[in-house]
Amino acid sequence: MSRLGLAFALVVVVLLGTAFFGYMLRESLDDDGDAARAVAGTSLADALATSTEAFPPFDGFTESYVALDDRCLRVVIADEVDERVQGLRGVSDLENYDGMLFVFGEDSSSSFTMADTLISLDIGWYDANGDPVDRTVMQPCPANEIDCPSYMARGRYRYALETEAGSGGAGSVGACPS
Repeated sequence: MSRLGLAFALVVVVLLGTAFFGYMLRESLDDDGDAARAVAGTSLADALATSTEAFPPFDGFTESYVALDDRCLRVVIADEVDERVQGLRGVSDLENYDGMLFVFGEDSSSSFTMADTLISLDIGWYDANGDPVDRTVMQPCPANEIDCPSYMARGRYRYALETEAGSGGAGSVGACPS
């Protein structure tokens, strides 16, 4: 085989390997490659089943209503990898929303960062049934991710709810009462 043929074969192998690695990475981040779903049969699954398109500045996201303590919150849903990565970065005002609900397809221990986030946020982490796992307040960090602290729950969780600081709650999340 000529040097040119060998170089071409090597490039093809590297490209195929890179594509396969990217596919496997996406699969590891999002259990089925599609939007993460709430656990069937839970109150939170009922709430998310009625999600609709979100309004600006959250184009491309969906929204729904979820109960937290005795309140019914209008939240933006981040149930895809790119939505969870974007989160509330660059948002200075939640507009008509009370927060953002991060939905994971399986129990997670992923950390959160406030890189490029402009407002203080409460974050609550919840198990598959919507019961609280942990919560904390996160401070804005206009710098890049390397220079910002990471926030982690004390245990594995399925959902994370970010609300403006001071407006979070200690109870479970679920469907709003009819």
